[in-house]
Parts: sequence; C-alpha cells; structure tokens
Amino acid sequence: MDLQLGGNSSEEEALLATDRGETGLLRELAAARSRIIELEARLAGQARVRAELVNLVCHELRTPITVISGFSRLLQNEVSGTLNCEQHRFVREGLKACQRLDRFVGDLLEARPEAETPFAVVVEEADLHETIEGQLESLLPLLEERNLKVEARLRSRESILRFDARRIEQVISNLMTNAIRYGPASGVIRLETHLRDTALGATPHSSIEVSVEDDGPGIPAADRERLFAPYVRGDHGEDAVGLGIGLAISRRIIDAHGGRIWIEAGELGGARFVFSLPRRRRAGRED
Repeated sequence: MDLQLGGNSSEEEALLATDRGETGLLRELAAARSRIIELEARLAGQARVRAELVNLVCHELRTPITVISGFSRLLQNEVSGTLNCEQHRFVREGLKACQRLDRFVGDLLEARPEAETPFAVVVEEADLHETIEGQLESLLPLLEERNLKVEARLRSRESILRFDARRIEQVISNLMTNAIRYGPASGVIRLETHLRDTALGATPHSSIEVSVEDDGPGIPAADRERLFAPYVRGDHGEDAVGLGIGLAISRRIIDAHGGRIWIEAGELGGARFVFSLPRRRRAGRED
C-alpha cells in the first residue's frame, strides 16, 4: 500500500492564501475602525471646546453691548444736553451698530449644534421694500469704507406680504455683508426683487424673490450648498473675515417662512444669493 506524503495541494495553498488575505483585511478594518473612533472622540472634544468658547464669548459680549446701548440711548434722549443733527446721526449709527453686534451674538448662539431647532418667527404684514431700504441705510458706513455702490432694483409689483421683518432684516444684512466682504473694492452690488408666479398643480402660487449679486470671483457649483453649513466660509476674498454662520442662520430663517435660499452664478461672473418668500392667496385675494 502506497502512502502519499508531501506538501499541500494547489487547492490547499489557495485556501491558505485566501485565509491570509482575509486575516490581513480584518486587521486593516480593525485599524481603520480604531482610527475612526479616535477621530470621532477628537472631533467631539473640539465641538465641546467650541461650544464652551461660544458661550463664554457671548456672555462676555452681552454686558458691554447693553452698557454701550444704554448710554447711547441716554445721549439720544439728550439727558446730558442738546445734540445737533450730526450728533444725533452719530448716536443713531452707534445704536444700529450695537443692534448688529447683539444680533451677531444671537447668531453665534443659534448656530450651535444643540440649538438646531426650528426657528420661531413672528409673522406680520410688512413692506419688504421698506425693510430692504432700511438695511441698506444701516450698511452705508461699510459700503463707503470699501467704496462700493449698490444698484437697487426693487421691481416686484407687490411688496406687502406677511413675514418676520426683524428676521428678514437679518437675512438681508447677512447677504449684503457677504457681498461687501467678498466682492472687490470699488465694485458694484446689485440688489433686486421681482415677483415669481408658478403653478403648483391646480393652485396658482407666487413668491417674491430677492437677489444680491457681487462682482467677486464667483462660487463653484460644487461648493455652493456646503456654504450653508455652520462655520463654513468661502475661500475667496483677500481680507474677508467672519465665522461662517450667516448663511446657515439665513437658511433657517427662510425655511421657517416656507421659502427657499440658494446660490447661483451671477450674470457678470460673481455670485448671486437668492431667497424667496411666499405670497399666500386666500379666497381669491392675496394676504
């Protein structure tokens, strides 16, 4: 009887090779999982530090804002003496700056991940064009500082609708501030409104669209949507500063109104930021 001794058959060698490959793959997967867990822990730690820093900064800013605003109102009410027209204008601009800073603090708090709850908006009948014009006036010092001109074409046939004026002021301020920061000095910012009529099934639907377009380098299509995430900033603009929360807050505000906000390419190569507010019709008439 012959006994066959010797090495592994080719099938056995193939199985061993497969086992070795699977073992190596499992090791790589385990190592990758460990790296992911480590990275998640590091990111969670960074998020906690950022949240604590935001809370600290907001707390430290709120008190001086209140003090400056309070003394400015005393000056405005001429408690310490009569002011001339120019001095009244200076005080008004100082109060507006306090309001912007206070709103910025509010943006910081609302942009925190733990604050990701639907916005509460106080909707009342208001004039959108008046809201826009008021914001443009408050931004004049920033526009003059960079020698920027605004071409405002408020062309929609109707501008009276129901919205939260304070929140929409915030959106307009955010979009205009972006255009001021990222557009070139001595350029032009184009702000337009128009009425958009569409059909949703058998129901006519209309909205007012507001667009802010700058002369900057534009934003690649692949990058536009991510700019609405908190703490994401554009890569353009030589001296641009900011935390990257304005667009995130703006989207939440517009969503709360049942509208939309997006970015598209401008006619002259810059970026155009657009948001829409619905105009609701009831019983054959518009609210």
